[in-house]
Amino acid sequence: MSFRFTAPTPLRWVDIDSAGIVNNAVYLNLMEQARYAYFAHLEQLRMGLVPFVLAEATVRFLRPARLGMEVTTAVKTVRLGNTSFTMEYEVRDGDLVLAAGSSVLVFVDKELRPISLPIVTRKVVAEFEGIAERAS
Repeated sequence: MSFRFTAPTPLRWVDIDSAGIVNNAVYLNLMEQARYAYFAHLEQLRMGLVPFVLAEATVRFLRPARLGMEVTTAVKTVRLGNTSFTMEYEVRDGDLVLAAGSSVLVFVDKELRPISLPIVTRKVVAEFEGIAERAS
């Protein structure tokens, strides 16, 4: 897959399970860190906060990660809907893909009700990724 954005996502000692590998739940945290860095890079955070919630997430575990690996997470937006958008991820050690995943996120108001993607965010993300501003 082709990704335009990657973020360093260092592993911590607490991320390792009793088998000496990165615990499966940690991968969602790595993807979340990268997602935050992606929107910060695009200057689409509101006072440092994300204006959306996670609606769905999937992870495919391909190879075990271990403490000491120099992990980065690649992230991209692949679809912009009315209130939701879809992102894909790869957690990597160099060129080696350790895990791949996707998520669906929904923009929400202060009461956590779905709202339309902001026009500016829609334009910035579509331009950065080279995708349509609205899924067909």
